[in-house]
Amino acid sequence: MKRILTLMAVALLSLSACAQKAPKTIQLLEPSYDEGMTLMQALKARKSSSGFTDKEIPLQDLSNILWAAVGVNRPDGKRTSPTGSNRQEIEVYAFFKTGAYYYNFKNHTLELVKEGDFRSLTGRGEAAGAALDLLFFADTDKTKGENPDGGGAATVSYVDVGYVSQNVYLACANAGIGSRARGGWDQQKLVETLGIKPSLVVVLGQTVGYCAE
Repeated sequence: MKRILTLMAVALLSLSACAQKAPKTIQLLEPSYDEGMTLMQALKARKSSSGFTDKEIPLQDLSNILWAAVGVNRPDGKRTSPTGSNRQEIEVYAFFKTGAYYYNFKNHTLELVKEGDFRSLTGRGEAAGAALDLLFFADTDKTKGENPDGGGAATVSYVDVGYVSQNVYLACANAGIGSRARGGWDQQKLVETLGIKPSLVVVLGQTVGYCAE
């Protein structure tokens, strides 16, 4: 009996460990277009929040937020947020306590980049303890020649990311979830940790999650 109980305990621990592992792909849900606030109500509710907790965000809300950020909203592949000359240079990465993911807007999926908790790399303040941190990267390979300084993203990418961030703010307001745009990341460390190409330059971070009452 003692041996059986020990084996059961080991099995339970193994299941628990597996449950905490980051899945390689997260298939997001179709956005819920007909639920929630009107646009004017969402604008009225939009704000920068604080006091984030790590309470898990429901899959439907997560799906809506990422689609609102840079999702495909037309048959021709164009997206919810505009970009200069339709370069579509903005890429979204999502950081959870289990791993860092790339948002594949074409498939509406999250694809694992690296397992582990890298939320502390995404910005100052409460980023390390929130349920989700988003980083908006500009692919500077797509905007070559538009940044005379050559040291970062092109000016147009800062404008484009503003659209993305506001879309996230409104989707979060619609879901009753807090959000705050933030800075304070280490570009070089992110490139090295995630193993992404150096031409991806962070333009803005945004924390998303429920807030303590």
